[in-house]
Amino acid sequence: MNSQFKLIGFDLDGTLVNSLPDLALSVNSALAEFELPQAPEELVLTWIGNGADILIGRALDWAKEQSGKSLTEEQTAQLKERFSFYYAENLCNVSRLYPNVKETLETLKEQGFILAVVTNKPTRHVQPVLKAFAIDHLFSETLGGQSLPAIKPHPAPLYYLCGKFGLYPHQILFVGDSRNDILAAHSAGCTAVGLTYGYNYNMPIADSHPDWVFEDFADLLKIV
Repeated sequence: MNSQFKLIGFDLDGTLVNSLPDLALSVNSALAEFELPQAPEELVLTWIGNGADILIGRALDWAKEQSGKSLTEEQTAQLKERFSFYYAENLCNVSRLYPNVKETLETLKEQGFILAVVTNKPTRHVQPVLKAFAIDHLFSETLGGQSLPAIKPHPAPLYYLCGKFGLYPHQILFVGDSRNDILAAHSAGCTAVGLTYGYNYNMPIADSHPDWVFEDFADLLKIV
C-alpha cells in the first residue's frame, strides 16, 4: 500500500446504505401510534443526519405544524422508544447498499487500509445493519451515536480514531454524504470525500467544500 492514508472512515446512512425507506417507515409507525400525520419519504430525508433524537424532534415539530397537536415530555419519550422499537424491527427490510459499496470496501481492505464506520445512528443499530449486509467483518472500529460523548459534526470521533490507531489526522480519509461529515473531518484535520447521492438536507454536498466530490463510491479507488 503506497498511500498517505492509512485509515478510511465512512458514514453509514446515505453513504454505505440507503436506509431512508426503513427510517421513514419507522418514523411514521411511531407517529401513527400517537395519531399524528404521516410524513412523506422525501421530507423524512431532510431530517436525517444528526441522530435519532433530532430526527424525532424534527418529525414532531412538523407534525405539530400540520395538526396543531403537541406531545407532553413523557409522550415524546414514549414516541422515541416506539421509533427505536420499529426501527430495530425494520433495519433492513427495504434498505440496500449503494452500488459498488461492498466490492470497493473489500478491495480497500485487501489493499491494507484500516476501515472504520463513524455514524450518528444509535449505536445499538450499527452492528446489526453492517451484519445484515455481510460487511461487518471489514471494519476495525464502528462508532455510533452513543459511543463517545460527542457526535459529528464534532471532530471527537475522528480524534478517537487517531488515538486508537496511532495516526496523524492527515493519514485519515473520511467519506460521507452530508455537511456534518465534511465539517467533522476538516475540523479534525482530515481529508474528506463528499458523495452526491446521500442525505444532505437537499443541499449539494459540494457546498460543504469536501476535498473530492464523487457520484460513484468506487471512485474512492482512484485517490487512495
